[in-house]
Amino acid sequence: MNNISLLNDSIAQTLDYAAPILFAALGGLISENAGVVNIALEGMMRFAAFFGVWGAFVSGSPWIGLLWGIGIGILLGILHAYITVNWAGNQIVSGVAINVMAMGIVTYLLELIFKTTGYSPPAPYFGAAANKIHLIFLKNIPILGGFAELTIFVWFSLILVVILHFVLYYTVIGLRIRAVGENPRAAETLGVNVLKIKWFSVILGSIFAAFGGMALSLGTLSSFTNSMAMGKGFIGLAAMIFGKWTPFGALGAAIIFAFAQVLQLLLQSTVSGFAKIIPLGFYLSLPYLLTLGALIGFVGRAIAPAADGIPYKKES
Repeated sequence: MNNISLLNDSIAQTLDYAAPILFAALGGLISENAGVVNIALEGMMRFAAFFGVWGAFVSGSPWIGLLWGIGIGILLGILHAYITVNWAGNQIVSGVAINVMAMGIVTYLLELIFKTTGYSPPAPYFGAAANKIHLIFLKNIPILGGFAELTIFVWFSLILVVILHFVLYYTVIGLRIRAVGENPRAAETLGVNVLKIKWFSVILGSIFAAFGGMALSLGTLSSFTNSMAMGKGFIGLAAMIFGKWTPFGALGAAIIFAFAQVLQLLLQSTVSGFAKIIPLGFYLSLPYLLTLGALIGFVGRAIAPAADGIPYKKES
């Protein structure tokens, strides 16, 4: 493999690995900009990854699987919003509960439906060559060649960053979302329906997280494995914080964390000499070590929306 091919393949892999993290980060970002913490991103990704594969397997179409995944994302968003917005419940507890539910319920459904404890049978998916977006004219161009054959999930995640940035900072609804996340009481006095904005943001964030789960099961793979999401929802939260709750910041952080995963693959295949002595587990842990390092060194300087995580009760 020549240097240009290696460079382009590494870029393509980085973008592919970044998509689930980026979707999770954007899901947390839109929710927290409205003042609702969502640490259930991991569980939502796991639910959507499973339901996406289930829908594709039953229907024979990845597009139907996509709809199933979006549907479960909406339902989980409704659950989280009802607990945290209507009941003003503890947002961390609600998120942890959804994550725990995802572990138990999805494992049960995997065994019940597919009669297996490890992984589902293959299903139609967007990562198949026929379903990728082919830009062959870019293939042999350095750097741009990494964009020649990507899935719809990768392209949608990149486009979503631009859309979300525009919505948050250049539209009325974006201004209201950020106002609710900073000072909901003041926003209410100006006629903003705080509860509706929170509901909208939590459900939309859950849908983004669902896309992240399906980017794994219907994008990178063609089946669901019981170890899926593997912490990517939490890495998405780290990317959100590292990116200062902004879409382009989250994109940069997701790419950095994803590159760490590509780097560990390259190191495993190319290291020699003394580096061979280093245990394999070190290379496998690189993405997580980088995430922890980024949070330890940066989280103190990252300022969340002022009302983030504070339950809001409408005045009589």
